[in-house]
Amino acid sequence: MKRQFKAALAVSAFIIATQAAAQITFYEGENFRGRAFTADKQVRNLERSGFNDRSSSIVVDRGRWEVCADANFRGRCAVLRRGSYDTLAASGLGNAISSVRPADSRRQYDNEVAAPMETPNYAWRRRANERVYEAPVTSVHAVMGPPTERC
Repeated sequence: MKRQFKAALAVSAFIIATQAAAQITFYEGENFRGRAFTADKQVRNLERSGFNDRSSSIVVDRGRWEVCADANFRGRCAVLRRGSYDTLAASGLGNAISSVRPADSRRQYDNEVAAPMETPNYAWRRRANERVYEAPVTSVHAVMGPPTERC
């Protein structure tokens, strides 16, 4: 019984560690706007997720990721490290990514792209599974009060 518990615990720890090892989020629009898609494992073809050739900005939360222009990791590829990529236009990958997979953290890549912002910028990006509501604005007026009471 004790041996089975240890084995189950080891398998659970391995699965959790693998999931926490890497994460990347793709956004349809530049500056982390629009629909988002998050991956924590390789995706051979982004068409099934609706993100084939649609990514304009990316946030790499954990790990390093290889993104490729064609499905099955073919075509032009680049390795992205942790950071926020508010636009992919300069790298030539804007609206051109079709597959993604975690990159080996111990290996050096010739096609590694430096992140323009080393730490993720969370100010304007939509998080995965975040609900967004649109409401028509019918009127606006200024509300004045002490600086400690702001909404």
